[in-house]
Amino acid sequence: MQILTLILCIIVLLATGLPLINTAEWWIRIFDFPRLQIAVLTLLALILAYFYVRFKWKYKLPLLLLLAVALVYQLQLVWIYTPLHKTEAKNSNRQTAGNSFTLLVSNVRMDNEEKAGFPALVKKYDPDMLLVTEPDQAWATAISKLDEDFPYSIKYPLGNTYGLMLLSKLPLTESTINFLVKDDIPSIFTKITLPSGVKIDFYGVHPEPPQPGTDTYERDTELLIIGKKIKESKNPTIVAGDMNDVGWSDTSTLFRKYSKLVDPREGRGLYNTYSVAVPLLRYPLDHIFYSKEFGLLSLKKLEDIGSDHFPLLIGLNYEPDTDNTEGLEETTNEEEEEVQEKIEEGN
Repeated sequence: MQILTLILCIIVLLATGLPLINTAEWWIRIFDFPRLQIAVLTLLALILAYFYVRFKWKYKLPLLLLLAVALVYQLQLVWIYTPLHKTEAKNSNRQTAGNSFTLLVSNVRMDNEEKAGFPALVKKYDPDMLLVTEPDQAWATAISKLDEDFPYSIKYPLGNTYGLMLLSKLPLTESTINFLVKDDIPSIFTKITLPSGVKIDFYGVHPEPPQPGTDTYERDTELLIIGKKIKESKNPTIVAGDMNDVGWSDTSTLFRKYSKLVDPREGRGLYNTYSVAVPLLRYPLDHIFYSKEFGLLSLKKLEDIGSDHFPLLIGLNYEPDTDNTEGLEETTNEEEEEVQEKIEEGN
């Protein structure tokens, strides 16, 4: 039992220490995701080490302290996304017909054969806008019946799992399909006109995840290029999609800090959207970040549609005369330089 316990101790300490290295290598960045799971394993290792490691106390105590520090470190990354932490995005208490809207974000999974369930879900919740990630042409055809309810659209289905579609009841203008980093990974930019006449910037994204053979240079670069555009425009902005990243990662944190966007999950819950099939290995990969002009009306994780992701539904209210954020930090000079370096490195 002592040997097994020591092996577990080594694994959790490596899983905690490796992500501290500032690199885009996939086999390191992959440990950004299971923070809560690693924390549970670290707690188990700490208990087992106390009872089963038969070292002298002058050796055993440092091991227990290392495990305790690792546990605290992992938990402090995740507890921000619990009701124990203050909310970064404020609730709105003044919904207005001309400035309020709902957005549904869903990775439908290209190989998902249960194509009837998704349109039914859309009909049930009746969002004003719908961002679909991973649609191929078969999916585009299957949900074309929704065009009756969503007269405005940007469609770019692809057979490589990186297709994007934005369907909207609200007018879309200045719409473009962009390839910011790779020729086969699109992103969407458009301006959405609210009933009040206000125009807001919208970015729809689905960058590559870290996986064997795929580091995170491209993913990080795509998000930071968008962050730079947001910072320069200073327009009210929403960024949404399957970002293949968790909110507590260095890249996601730097992106939001640099672009001054908020994550409505902070102080409310994890709202884990992936993976549907493995409850013990779920992470918040689908995100909706937005600028200070929006107040939060609602945030819901919706039911299974046969995909490996749960859909996410948000309600927002545009409130230009109010700062609906709390505790936003300014980027330091070092962080500004890091953004530029990562953009150049990724390109």
